[in-house]
Amino acid sequence: MNDDPVLASTPLPGLERSTVTPAAAAEILEQTRRHGCNPRKLDSSYAERLARDMSSGSWDDYNPDVLSLCEHGAALQGQHRLEAVIISQVSRSFLIARDVPHAAATIMDCGKARSAATALSIVGVERHSKDISSTVRLLQHYDVERDKIPWSTWRSVVYTNAEIVRFFQTTYRDLATFLPLMTALKKGLSSSPAASLACAYLVHRDGGSTSRADDFFEGLASGTNLDASDPRWVTIRYFQGPSRPRRGNMTSVYHLGILIKTWNLWATGQTWELVYFRPSQCMPDVVNVTEPPTPGSRRTDGPRVPTRRRTSGRNPGSGRNAGIQAHLPLDESRMPV
Repeated sequence: MNDDPVLASTPLPGLERSTVTPAAAAEILEQTRRHGCNPRKLDSSYAERLARDMSSGSWDDYNPDVLSLCEHGAALQGQHRLEAVIISQVSRSFLIARDVPHAAATIMDCGKARSAATALSIVGVERHSKDISSTVRLLQHYDVERDKIPWSTWRSVVYTNAEIVRFFQTTYRDLATFLPLMTALKKGLSSSPAASLACAYLVHRDGGSTSRADDFFEGLASGTNLDASDPRWVTIRYFQGPSRPRRGNMTSVYHLGILIKTWNLWATGQTWELVYFRPSQCMPDVVNVTEPPTPGSRRTDGPRVPTRRRTSGRNPGSGRNAGIQAHLPLDESRMPV
């Protein structure tokens, strides 16, 4: 029940579906600015993301969200969609409510926004939808941004739920194949779920050798039969130590960089004394170690999942943090390439 006498005495507005052209959208926004009917500041970056959806075909014209216009023809609700129409230069169909009282704006947009994980669940992702949505975002950043900007600025590139669904359906649909390996890495190494799943996917996709990828993850997840010069051992000790980032928006990106660096060093027969990944660096490419194909050697049942667990006394070194430096090295001549 609404106790506002204005809203209570105002009949509900009728709804109509109408096509809004870029010129019409510009006129509505001009009325909005002229009359000051919507004090909400327009977020241009969000409007640009909606425009990408409209331009790419991810936008559905039968979206039931209403475009609410007041008696002045100004937008009480929907200004970002209108701005997206202008940016994309694509006419769109909206449900429009006209002559909506200004007081109604106080109760608009009060619902909880849907997450990308929920959007994936709607299209059929039944398990680990949160981990998969985070991983899709991470993989898209890797595939598009790794050579453009440092990993620490990936947060500036934001994708809409519709884009996450489209990326999953068109590019990363086989991610679920690597969920068991994600679980093994998460339990054995304590790396973040998104970084674990993304690394498993990328090394198998770009590493060039399924057998070597299986061997790499077997040692990384279980920690058995590794000596102190093995980069996996150094990485394991780092992840076990107190200096490992455990929370924060960029933790998964950082973990992914460390895991890819570990693969690159191991695949090329190198090691590192100090685990590091500077914020100014770009995400490294996954080293390809292509092997000549052997007839009948290709598996179709997914990656091998490590089953062994680390046990005490199995590796060299002593103390919880043996082989780890918590801080970045100052002597760059000691850094592995």
